[in-house]
Amino acid sequence: MNASASETTPTPLQPGGTLMPLVSFQRHRRIALIVMAVAVVLGAGFAWVKGKAVYSATAVLYVAPRFVNILKESKELDIPAYDQFIEHQALTVPRYDILLESLAKLGDKRYVWQRKQESDRRAAERLQAALDVKPVKDSYLITVTLESTTPDHLDELVNIIVDTYLEKSRESDSFFARNVRLASLQERRTQIQDEINARLARRTEIAQELSVTTFSEQIASPYDKLLVESQNALATAQRNRLASEAALALFEDRSSRQGQDAIAAAAFDTIQKDPGLISLKGSLYKRRSDLLQQASGLDPRHPLKIQIDRELKEIDEELSRTADKLTEQVAKSLIDQRRSDVKRDRQIEQELAQQLESFRQKASWFAALYNEALSLNDEIERNRKQLDVIDGRIEFFELESRAPGFVRVETYARPPELPVKGGRKKLFAVVLVLAMILGAATPVGLDMLDQRIRTTGQVAKIIGHRPVAWFVEHHGSPELKRMSADQLRRLAIAVNRERESQGNRLVLLTSVKPEAGVTGLTLDLASELAVLGVRTVVVEADPRKPDPRYRAEPAKPGLADLLAGSGQVPAAVVAAADGLPDRLGMGIAPSRQLFAYPTLRRCLDELKAAYDLVLVDAPPLLLSADTEYLVEVADVTLLLVGAGQVKPGELRRAAGILQKIDPKAVGFVVTRLEVYRGGGYYAKLAEEFALAAAGHENEQEHTSRRLEG
Repeated sequence: MNASASETTPTPLQPGGTLMPLVSFQRHRRIALIVMAVAVVLGAGFAWVKGKAVYSATAVLYVAPRFVNILKESKELDIPAYDQFIEHQALTVPRYDILLESLAKLGDKRYVWQRKQESDRRAAERLQAALDVKPVKDSYLITVTLESTTPDHLDELVNIIVDTYLEKSRESDSFFARNVRLASLQERRTQIQDEINARLARRTEIAQELSVTTFSEQIASPYDKLLVESQNALATAQRNRLASEAALALFEDRSSRQGQDAIAAAAFDTIQKDPGLISLKGSLYKRRSDLLQQASGLDPRHPLKIQIDRELKEIDEELSRTADKLTEQVAKSLIDQRRSDVKRDRQIEQELAQQLESFRQKASWFAALYNEALSLNDEIERNRKQLDVIDGRIEFFELESRAPGFVRVETYARPPELPVKGGRKKLFAVVLVLAMILGAATPVGLDMLDQRIRTTGQVAKIIGHRPVAWFVEHHGSPELKRMSADQLRRLAIAVNRERESQGNRLVLLTSVKPEAGVTGLTLDLASELAVLGVRTVVVEADPRKPDPRYRAEPAKPGLADLLAGSGQVPAAVVAAADGLPDRLGMGIAPSRQLFAYPTLRRCLDELKAAYDLVLVDAPPLLLSADTEYLVEVADVTLLLVGAGQVKPGELRRAAGILQKIDPKAVGFVVTRLEVYRGGGYYAKLAEEFALAAAGHENEQEHTSRRLEG
């Protein structure tokens, strides 16, 4: 028994019940049989119309775990993850472009798959959906299967699909975008070859301009030697110019003794070698010798002596005068010669300097062109190496692309001889199985969709407390009757415990919705309490539909009469008889609602004074406002929840009303629980009661036999 309704906290909506297929089938077996019959009838028609034999053709592909090259190993052909790779191949076989090309290769045999007036795209998409490509587990194989109702040329279509896939895989899987790669390589090769041709033409122009036939870093430039020789010649000319300028400066400096002596010495040396002077001196010296010979022995005062002396003097003067004149001429000639030498040396130096500058310019021009030619040589060599690499790559592509790839055909598809499935009998057998499944699933689905409360566990989850008692529909079963009797005794003990411990003597029984068995449970509970020695009276407080079990012969005034002010409470109570407890019926009510609440309360107080317990049979809580008043005046409220009648929302609404009223004590009782052979807690408990009863009977029989013996 719960202490207060304020402790009753509604919880979220719970499922309608546990999944028990056998119980659901027993509950809805008629619907299940109807569904099965309809499914069989419709399935039979479907099998008759659609039942056709299905043929299958299967090809097997082998996917190598490693690519074996013909020419050389290539890292780009390695498979990083084989499982993903084989899955990729399985998804590639039914690719749209492959199937479209395969249909085109069939030619006139396209009727095998493509229907009349069907577009190529639609036929390829339908083939894509029908083609079954699966990797074989724990192997390197992939199966390609196609099923059709027509066996003609089915194997050819599968084999064409496989061959088309192999062609595509050699182009894409072994070398991704092979054609694009080859086109890129060819384009790059053309660019490099054009660069080589342009550089060769430029190198030829340089060779013609420099007049050389080869270019090498080990060969020195011809202008290097000319520059060295020109520099040496210029240095020599500079030295000669300096010497001639120094000699000229010495001869021209006549103011100094050194200059005079130098030019005199040079002139003397030249005069001494002069032939004319030598001839003149020879003749004069001969004349002088003759005169000296004539004057020999003559007196100084001899006229001949004087004449000879005078002639000798003239000879000396002539010699001196000739020598001076010649010396002056030679000195002038020497100075002129030195000047001409200086001019010549300066001219030579200037011309050599110009020549050296010209050689330097030509050397720079030559070196620039020569170095350009050497650079062209290097670039041509590098381009040729690149060209060799590209040529090798192209040859590798052309050779390896014709080699077997990762995938090859393990087994081609063979013409089908017998159907693998289909036919009217097989299809009808499948329909029967589906009908049985549908017939079994329909009751379960109905129960899953039905949100009505069917178990005590659902009530406990919604209200937050376990029910005080629960009662099953026994349908005449002795075991179920024993279960209900046991629950009735437990409920009676709980109500009496409340009376003894808390002094609660007015107990209200109501329900969430009608037909929950409130009246029957109230009368049975009163009878059970009477068996326990508790004087109990039942009051019918439902003016909507008075129960005939509350009537008595001769007729007595009912609760309605007492509320109207006629009769006395003790006289209106019907005494216990025919298995019914003391009771106060409703009588003839003027309306469907109670009235005179103070009088009602006074009547209940009189009954509480006369009896140990007063049980009030009240109308459903959700349908009568009078029940809310009765909950307020009652000491204990028992709310009956009819299984299979009440939905979780309705129970939460009733619990909310009780929580708002806040009665002294409240309890929940679940009634009309169904027990099925499909299992569950109630069925097991019924079996235990049956075993207990059988054991008790056996024990009594054994005792009686022992006493008789």
